[in-house]
Amino acid sequence: MKSSHVDQASKKNKEWTEAVVIEEIKKWHAAGKPLFSHYMRKHYQELLAAAVRYFGNWGKAVHAAGFTYDEIRRYRAWSKEKIIQMIQQLYRQGTDLSFRSMMLSEYAPMVYAAIRPNYFGSWKNALLAAGLAPEDIYRYKSWKNENILEEIRRLYNEGADLSSKQMEKNASSLIAIARRRFGSWSAAVEQAGLNYDAIRNRKRWSRELIIQGIRSLKDKGIPLTSTRVREVDPSLFAAACKKRFFGSWKKAVQSALV
Repeated sequence: MKSSHVDQASKKNKEWTEAVVIEEIKKWHAAGKPLFSHYMRKHYQELLAAAVRYFGNWGKAVHAAGFTYDEIRRYRAWSKEKIIQMIQQLYRQGTDLSFRSMMLSEYAPMVYAAIRPNYFGSWKNALLAAGLAPEDIYRYKSWKNENILEEIRRLYNEGADLSSKQMEKNASSLIAIARRRFGSWSAAVEQAGLNYDAIRNRKRWSRELIIQGIRSLKDKGIPLTSTRVREVDPSLFAAACKKRFFGSWKKAVQSALV
């Protein structure tokens, strides 16, 4: 709270000149803060007033500082549909969609448009409108790289399909942050100690293949208990338990041993 009072005092006591105005605009932009006029009016009115006094209007001051004001004003061109499309595009690219990160990025004008009352009212609502789960985005954002790798290993051991296509359907937040941290999903999987080529080219299960797999385990003398099969062939176990096949491991074994 004390530092906030100091900041406000320094703003009001500043000796304004054209050079100081330009310097402050550059500092404001370098800090990742929006430069459109209504935001400045609310958060740095002293700078806005000085800019108008020395340059005639805010747009000319921004231009003098080396920025294109038409780009700064892009938020006015946003619509709900465009916001949703951009959020989904950034998500597919693995962009950090947390509010703080977005406000410090070039997409801050979009965020300000999104949180306006006549749009979505909040960034969380905008994410929901784009079909994303905000809790997942914030959940994985705080993870360290090793946590991500552990999650990949856990899913693999449970027999999950770790191909990028399926992960985008079933764990899109995880694959997004993995791509951002490791460069690509395949690189993250490899870093977790798994063979992504084998995962990508894994067999497509059917009832017949599951039955064959169970019988093969039996022929090898491997106990058909759920605990043991999870260890030796987690993908077989997971496939057998899917509703579209047998629904449970017990039913799959019964069918295979008839």
